[in-house]
Amino acid sequence: DGPEFFLAFPINSPHFSGQELSRTVTTNWGVVVGELVSPGTNDLPPVTQYLGIPYGSAPVSSDRFNMVKSAPKWTHSTKETKTLSPSCVQTGLPELSETKAMKLMSSQRFDFVHRILPKLKIQSEDCLYMNIFVPERLQTMTKLSVLVLVHGDEYGWGAGGPFNGTTLASYGQIIVVTINYRLGAFGFLGRCESSSCRGNEGMSDIVSALTMLRGIIDAFGGDLSNISLMGWGSGASLISLLMASPITAPNQRLFRRAILLDGTALAPWAMAEDPQGAFLDLAAKLHCVTPATKKAPTTLFNGGIDEVIKCMQDHSADNITRIAQSIHAPSFLTSFGPIIDGQLVPNKPTILFSPQFGNLFREVDLMVGTASFPSHHLLGDDELKNGMAAEKRDKMIRTLVRNLYKFHRNEIMAAIMNEYTDWSNPKESSRALRDSVLSILTDSLYVAPLIRTLRAHSSDETSRNSKTFFFHFGHETRSWSAEQANSGIRGSFSGDHIPYLLGYPLTRKDNEDKLYNGFDADDRGLSRVMMTYLANFVKSGDPQTPTKIGKHTGMEEVFSRVAWPQYNQMNREAYLEIGVNRDNPALVKNYYRNAHVGFWSGLVPQLHAEGREGVTVPEEHHLLPDYFKTESFYGRVRPFGGRANLPIPPPPMPPTPPTMVKPTQRECSETDTTLIPISWRCFKRMNDCLSLTVAVGCGLLFLNICIFFGMYRMCPNNHRGKKKLQLQYQTYSAGQNPDVQYSINSPLAPLPPPPPPSSDHSASLLIDDLPHHTTNGVVCGSLPRSNGNSHYSRGTVSSHTYTTHHHHHLNNNGNAHHHHHEQEPLLSASQKTSIAGIRAGVSPTCPRHGRTAIANAAASRGNSLASGATLGGSTLGREGHIGFAPPPSSIPIEEIQSPHTHTFAQFL
Repeated sequence: DGPEFFLAFPINSPHFSGQELSRTVTTNWGVVVGELVSPGTNDLPPVTQYLGIPYGSAPVSSDRFNMVKSAPKWTHSTKETKTLSPSCVQTGLPELSETKAMKLMSSQRFDFVHRILPKLKIQSEDCLYMNIFVPERLQTMTKLSVLVLVHGDEYGWGAGGPFNGTTLASYGQIIVVTINYRLGAFGFLGRCESSSCRGNEGMSDIVSALTMLRGIIDAFGGDLSNISLMGWGSGASLISLLMASPITAPNQRLFRRAILLDGTALAPWAMAEDPQGAFLDLAAKLHCVTPATKKAPTTLFNGGIDEVIKCMQDHSADNITRIAQSIHAPSFLTSFGPIIDGQLVPNKPTILFSPQFGNLFREVDLMVGTASFPSHHLLGDDELKNGMAAEKRDKMIRTLVRNLYKFHRNEIMAAIMNEYTDWSNPKESSRALRDSVLSILTDSLYVAPLIRTLRAHSSDETSRNSKTFFFHFGHETRSWSAEQANSGIRGSFSGDHIPYLLGYPLTRKDNEDKLYNGFDADDRGLSRVMMTYLANFVKSGDPQTPTKIGKHTGMEEVFSRVAWPQYNQMNREAYLEIGVNRDNPALVKNYYRNAHVGFWSGLVPQLHAEGREGVTVPEEHHLLPDYFKTESFYGRVRPFGGRANLPIPPPPMPPTPPTMVKPTQRECSETDTTLIPISWRCFKRMNDCLSLTVAVGCGLLFLNICIFFGMYRMCPNNHRGKKKLQLQYQTYSAGQNPDVQYSINSPLAPLPPPPPPSSDHSASLLIDDLPHHTTNGVVCGSLPRSNGNSHYSRGTVSSHTYTTHHHHHLNNNGNAHHHHHEQEPLLSASQKTSIAGIRAGVSPTCPRHGRTAIANAAASRGNSLASGATLGGSTLGREGHIGFAPPPSSIPIEEIQSPHTHTFAQFL
């Protein structure tokens, strides 16, 4: 149930002393004294309001048109905060004359302007103050969540002071904060030089207020990690930009949640249409630039901005306000508004909100709300009551198309007329024409941008913990709609949801501040529901928890039975429809105005595509009929050709896109139904990229072929070298070249003799202990060596007698013939395991059977030559020949014959 608190005494009771009506809080900036007040109904706890707490220094003199500086501390004094501060200078107030105003706005908007105007009369440049409303806590140990209201409607007028937050703070048990920020030319004087842009001073005021609030809110019992922002109109647009601004996340986000009401930075009116032109007009009318400079401003915008700013700082605030009020933007657009400055707004909102670069934007929980006709105030009172003629309808649509689009205006105009014509009744009445204009302005300026914002925030391409909710507030306040009972317009109008969210229907008439009035019992029940949703979202990010909706009235009981789902593709873009049907005021629906949203977000951007690159389109093609006749348009139009080519630096590159999670099949099947804009320039760029890729690939292929053929030509040379070497070994072993002469650098050169053995242990080694390796039928053993005039006499050995044995021995099944010379066998014939000499087909460099291995084995037996081994050892022949008796199992080898006598070492 909703919170209930009953006071023992009313606030205005004489039992309360002056001291009891005051509250003192010590903050990091200093001591503040607030006042305890009643929220306007006795069943809610009282609220302490601290009005006029400064958060920024007065932006006057040299600080005008610059970023705000923090307010100085008052640690050695006490500040009374019981009265509202002045409002910021209003440079864009609507028309106040009733006769003229009724032709430009609705009677509801005119009445609201005149109700808020008395609270805006006191204006000053020293206006950077905040107001804090702190309720008496029902749970003293719980820190309170914080909601900051960013007032809106338009960038040129408004203030935070006129909106009372006591009822919402008391009922929702949250701290409510309202702030002022600089407006119009004082807060959004955009100017760009060749390297940078400036002009978002009003946004810097909001950031400064949030920074100070995080430093002092703990002293008021607030939770600095649970701050939310809520705004409507232009205030909602500023909040959406702050959601994606890196300046709000230096170490920890300055706010955690956001509520946008009929406003987003994706709206056509959200960003300044021509900031350079508006700056130049203001400077020229203040005589800070010469007429010649205004005609040719290139030099000015390449380095002369500071001198112009100094000149404008010397003027009075009244003079700047008077001049700024004479500068009008084209209809439906903005002259003094946010710009891309690279700091607060680092890039275009479409990029900042996109799934690829919108991480900061999607970190914040988001709730979006809209009225049935948020563009209601843009039509004159007479058209709203009696309908609109076809000629007036055409003028308004022509003005909308001319000011919002640059290319293919005739095609866009025809598409709009076709989309919003009731073909079941082509001869539409004046009221039907009025309704179509209301729908066109609502969808193009508010609904389609809001849905695009919701879809960007609820994108499932990245893993995140933020939540997205959407509601359509369609409740009609009967006292407000009584004036137009016969107009035929059903639903809510511009700003109708604001008093319900702030709790105005619950305030007593004798304590009402007259900003909103005329509510009945159903309105009060709906206001409790809306405040419960809002307070829950501020506390948890979910409008349904932690507090359940009470059942005090029938209206509340209906809402208590309805579950509000999140807005995403999985839930088919579900939203909560509030108060459209009096009998069933709470309904969950899907795809709000989806057909019209698809038209404005899909088809119109495709029609507006610039065209195929390289194809020249005459400029007249993009002009509407009677383009230069002012009477064929409504309001102010964008000038033909625009301004001179003023140098505006491009926005900085977006951050590196994060790793995306591939959407599931179900998500893919339920994706956005809007069409993707296509242009011939995109195709041209794709063709260029494809051609470049093919060319690079062909080049790399040709390079690889060249390298392959080069390596292939090198491979046969190496192969022939290997063949030649193998042939040399085969010829050598087969006796075709008996006289082999080794060169010093030859790979076959004999190795130097090994050193003599250090012990007699190696003398016992036998030749057969050396293993024999065979490769492809060739025994890897020792080749015979020649020294000096030594020569070899060989027989012929049949190659088919070579077989591979388990112990790598050769069998003697073949018939081999060799010549015997007179010599004494060095080994006994009974020694069957020993082999003498170097075998045929064996490399001399073989580490196991070559000359080194035989030399080591022979050297170990050198000391026993003289005495003669009785066990079949080696002996020296009569002619000094060294011989080995071959084992029976070995292949017969040739005898070694030398005409000279050599020692064993000399032989090697």
